[in-house]
Amino acid sequence: MKTPELSIIIINFNTFALTSACIESIAAYTKGIDYEVILVDNASQECEPKLFKEKYPWIQLIESTQNLGFAKGNNLGLTQAKGEYILLLNSDTELINEAIPALVEKIRINSKIGALSARLIYPDGRIQPAANRFPSLRLELLELFRLNKLMSAEQRAKTFMGFFFDHLSEREVDWIWGTFFLTRLEVIQKLPNQKLPDDFFMYYEDVQWCYMIKKLGYTIVYDPRYPVIHHLSASSSSQGDAWSRNWKKMLLSTQNEITLLTQEKGKWYVYLLYAIRSLKYLTLRKKRFRQIALFYTQILWNRLDTASLKTLSKLEK
Repeated sequence: MKTPELSIIIINFNTFALTSACIESIAAYTKGIDYEVILVDNASQECEPKLFKEKYPWIQLIESTQNLGFAKGNNLGLTQAKGEYILLLNSDTELINEAIPALVEKIRINSKIGALSARLIYPDGRIQPAANRFPSLRLELLELFRLNKLMSAEQRAKTFMGFFFDHLSEREVDWIWGTFFLTRLEVIQKLPNQKLPDDFFMYYEDVQWCYMIKKLGYTIVYDPRYPVIHHLSASSSSQGDAWSRNWKKMLLSTQNEITLLTQEKGKWYVYLLYAIRSLKYLTLRKKRFRQIALFYTQILWNRLDTASLKTLSKLEK
């Protein structure tokens, strides 16, 4: 059997219909490249994981007896990967064009690229901010003193990325979402323990991955030529209302951000970053921004103790 050039790893957690649509879109649009699909089921309870194998006998199915989370689930898939290139693809994505073969060709001819993302869009065509900068004191200060208002739209996009960037041009960025995360097996093999960092169960793992990959001297690239539909947060859509889910995500993301930035920059850097961030949100008018300011203020008051974040449940109302 021919060794595949590309290994596509998908994590499934109670999203049978969406995961099926994702696999079918891969089969429809991924031509001219030898690939394998490795599906890791994270102890789903929606249905028997074997249904995937019955429906798509050509995929590899790994059944985990526990929900490992996103990073550990991908590392489990990597243990079976044979491809020179690795694509981590969310189960709630859907291909609508030849994004995979085109972007594999791009990363193949440019050995400096360590990770690459496609343009991610909602089903209605709206763009998702997948290209971003690492958190920094400089960026927070620019926003606090409204110096970003003095920049041209192009300067703001280049400086801040994220929501300031229209995501319509190719850019070298600091980090990309793990939703469509194309990398090389050789990059992963250079990381500690020859695997993706998997300290975080969910959220912020993609920031950590990009930190590590950039430390190796590779670039992180965003390529908008081929949009990919992303049904955002579908695997957690049934867990409470949208407001509560957003706060839960913020709690987990902040906890992981504190851990990562403390490792990379030191604890005093995080204190200062959050103090500036709190002031920034406090100076904005909307009520929800004042709530976010209170969120960071309480974290500072509790000396970055993430266990104290549980006391903020009243902000979910």
